[in-house]
Amino acid sequence: MIEYLSVSRAAYFYRRKKRLSNAAIDTLFKTLRSHASTPSRNLFRADRVALGNSRYSAICFSFERSPAFLTQESEVIECVFGFVLIVEKGEFVAILKTGLDLPSSFKSKYLDKVGSERVERAIARHDAVFEKLRLKNMSTSKFALRSKTLEASDLVNTVATSSASRFAPQAYSVRRSDGTYSATPSTGRISIRSDRAGYEEIVRWSGEVMDLLAADGGETSAFIRNFARPIDLSAIPSGVRPTFVAIDVPSLASVLYETEGGTVRLVRQTQGSFVEMTKVEIDHILEELDRSFPVQPEQAKNHIVHPDDQARIGSVKVGKTRISLPGFTLTSMASVFVEDTAFPAGTDHDHRPLTRYLDHENLFTVLFSDFALAYIDGSLYRDEALLGGGMNFLRHLQAAPPLAQTTSEKGEFAAGQQAFGDASVFRAIVDNIARDDDVLLCDDLGDEWADFIGISTATRPVMVSFYHAKHGERSLSASAFHDSVGQAIKNLGRMALPSEAMPAKYASWESPYRNDGAITAIPRMIRGGGRLEIEEKIQEVHSAPDLFKRVFIVTSSLSRTQVEEAFTTAAAGEPPSAHFVQLYWLLMSYFSACSEIGANGYIVCQP
Repeated sequence: MIEYLSVSRAAYFYRRKKRLSNAAIDTLFKTLRSHASTPSRNLFRADRVALGNSRYSAICFSFERSPAFLTQESEVIECVFGFVLIVEKGEFVAILKTGLDLPSSFKSKYLDKVGSERVERAIARHDAVFEKLRLKNMSTSKFALRSKTLEASDLVNTVATSSASRFAPQAYSVRRSDGTYSATPSTGRISIRSDRAGYEEIVRWSGEVMDLLAADGGETSAFIRNFARPIDLSAIPSGVRPTFVAIDVPSLASVLYETEGGTVRLVRQTQGSFVEMTKVEIDHILEELDRSFPVQPEQAKNHIVHPDDQARIGSVKVGKTRISLPGFTLTSMASVFVEDTAFPAGTDHDHRPLTRYLDHENLFTVLFSDFALAYIDGSLYRDEALLGGGMNFLRHLQAAPPLAQTTSEKGEFAAGQQAFGDASVFRAIVDNIARDDDVLLCDDLGDEWADFIGISTATRPVMVSFYHAKHGERSLSASAFHDSVGQAIKNLGRMALPSEAMPAKYASWESPYRNDGAITAIPRMIRGGGRLEIEEKIQEVHSAPDLFKRVFIVTSSLSRTQVEEAFTTAAAGEPPSAHFVQLYWLLMSYFSACSEIGANGYIVCQP
């Protein structure tokens, strides 16, 4: 019956870790049947049959399961067919499947990941035209744009690469002379757009792709090289260590909630039985996982610690081919397992603890004391933009001497007061940092877009500037910036000053500034005239075809000289502090987010 098989040319490709024998295939097929509910006789089966320079193994049978859209209490059973086709050639293995999945024990023993750089050389060749690209941000910050998908007939001519190095390619589709290919390097999935084909053609096509993966030569597309580069773990320099771990919560939530029909579920083991978890319980776990976990070195080990109490919750192990998180767990994850939704709750014999699932599925990111490195979705990437010794970062930092004399963010307030306190960050913005804006509005408190909004209509192009103020002791820690970065990124979409929101804004700006229970005489329309004059200026913003947007985080808690010294020390070979690494990634995510909407992001700080 295998002659009736007709499927798309789409397979998961692996590097063979251990030779597949007839006995191994026989054990695998018996395991697949034993894990299925009421399996039928095999519709077809083939064990390591030679075809050209390849060998293929295949099995197909029907089994029973509860429909994903009905509860188990309905007692409705559907009969479905599943198949697995395994193609071997050289050191590579291709897997095609529907309805059945390989046990994790088989994958761990016989299959290994194909390096992202091999997939790039095989699929993203120098002559490839990129039609679709899915990217993931290398930052672990929850304020950053996590991922984005780009699509065009030729992305080379439509995508600005100014912030490209902050993103790692996760999947792409390319048009080549031999067809249109799609690849997901993190999973090894490769497909070609074509008609469905029989098993012999599928085996031949899989062999051709494995030949491409095996080739050591070949030039990768110049376009894909603009993004973060995949490299081997062996390329991690001596002395470089992991600094932070972040779990890929959006991807975990997607497979739990968003995939049609659901692919996996979470169950909790209670008194020997497995009970499906509720959304409230799952959301609690996702919330606890959605943060950055510091890594502390001790002798030859890298311990993951909880950010609240510094308790050890696992470790980071850097191997030859992958990074793993042995022992990583949280109290809320105790006795929580991941099951395949193809089986009724509690009956999946191949279930895995959630902690092991996160590790095996590479649902985590690791940052290092070398800023340029990030381990994402099972691959190590290098941000080539950092090879300049931090200059790309430092160009976003502007020194403002008045910030060295500030003692508060806003100062104190009293009735009738006509200006912000002399030693406040607010006063430094009004008198110095925003002095070139012909319109300056205080938008602090209420529906706040920024502490101050500046407009410059005398320049060409017209400029809109958002100023976010922050005061604190000088430090190289990221903690002082989390709120400011979150506020800045959250309001990027309002930089065009949307017309529908402006009437309420004009009304609020006409009243004097209030704070600490005092009604001051500080005007919120600080410069630019009255409401009518300011409305005219903002109308110029709306009609400007080349509006220039700037975002400033103005802080007394950072010194540009200190940052320069940290980069100089790192360039000399001394690893920077974990706090500075976190600060770097947080602020780079802010600069990148600004770039994504066509704005320039800056930090104004002490000299």
